[in-house]
Order: sequence, then structure tokens, then C-alpha cells
Amino acid sequence: MIKKKKILFFVYCLLVSALSIGWYPQNQNKQVKKDITLVRKSSEKMAALVENNQFCYQGVTETDMDERRMNAQEDEKQRRTVKTIVRYRVNLEHGARRILERIVEAESGDQTIKGRQMVANVILNRMKSEKFPNSVREIVFASRQFSPVSNGSYYRVKVSARTKKAVEKALKEKDNTNGALYFMYRAGSDSSNVSWFDRELTKICEYGCHEFFR
Repeated sequence: MIKKKKILFFVYCLLVSALSIGWYPQNQNKQVKKDITLVRKSSEKMAALVENNQFCYQGVTETDMDERRMNAQEDEKQRRTVKTIVRYRVNLEHGARRILERIVEAESGDQTIKGRQMVANVILNRMKSEKFPNSVREIVFASRQFSPVSNGSYYRVKVSARTKKAVEKALKEKDNTNGALYFMYRAGSDSSNVSWFDRELTKICEYGCHEFFR
């Protein structure tokens, strides 16, 4: 439809220019030629605007329908775009998260990401248990609970990117220890602690160098 309008308008401009010749008395030929020149220039300008889809009618620019459709589709696509929202299974404030990252690094910095994630899960499970405090700080710094705090290595470690990733996964993903509240490194524990774990707790699983209990 738009192409037909362009063609008709172009033909109309040419007809106006052609039919204007010879309709005036001889003594007005000079003025007629001047008028015709102006008409031709205007017609050529209008034709160029129409050809480039820039012809304006009553202040409204006539654009190609395909372009309009594309713009409409793009607007619709933007309206339907949903921003990705990061959802955490456990929400921690900045300070608590830094404590969790540091104790995980100190306890399992030589383990795989999954092994570190499991250590983080034990602490998060304790937060939900009635047997333990409900904050990371109180759990980590409780008396005789974590050897890195007791021997000072907790304060000396540098948290790695792998540990940060493991903690991130622990906060976002489901618990992969099946509810463990304790973990033990058997080879590095004294015999009295090992005996207590084996006697008082139920072993759930083993991963890397750690055994997990509840």
C-alpha cells in the first residue's frame, strides 16, 4: 500500500510539472517558467523524501511498515524480559558470610569445591538446629568447636576464589550432607575426640578427608 502511494505521488508531481507548461498567455511565459522551475524543484525534493521514507504529512513521518513492526516487536521483547534474581536458600549479612568463608578455608582449604561446600553446610545446618546458636559468628567462635579458631590458623588464612564459590553454592543450593551437624578429620584428630564421634554420633557420609555426622 505504501509503495503504491509513493508511485502515485511521484507521478502526480511529474504531471503537475508537465501540464503547467503552455497554460498561460505569451506575456506571462517568463513568470510561468519561474513558477515551473519552483514546482519542479519542490517535486524533486518531495519525490526524494518519499523515496527515502521521510515524507511528512501534517507533521507525521511516514515510515516503512516493516520498521514499525520491528520496533513494536523489540518493545514487546523488552517488556517481557525478566531480570535474573539471585535467590539464596540461606541469607547472610556481609560480615557473617566473611566469617563463614574464612572458617571453610581454614578447615577445608585443601579440599575440592564440593568438600568445602559440605563443611559450609554443616555450619548452616547448625544455624537451623535448636542445639546450636542461630548465628554464624556464635557457632564459629563457640568454645572448642573449631580447631582453626583455637590454634589461630583461622586468622591467618587467605580466602581463595574456590572457597568463595563453595560458600556461594552452599547458600544457594540444597544441603548435600543430609543434615550433618558435625564433621571430623580422623587422621588429624586425637583419640578422645575420635572415640566421642564414633560413640555419640551417627555417621552420615564421608567425602574427601572428612567424615560427616549428626
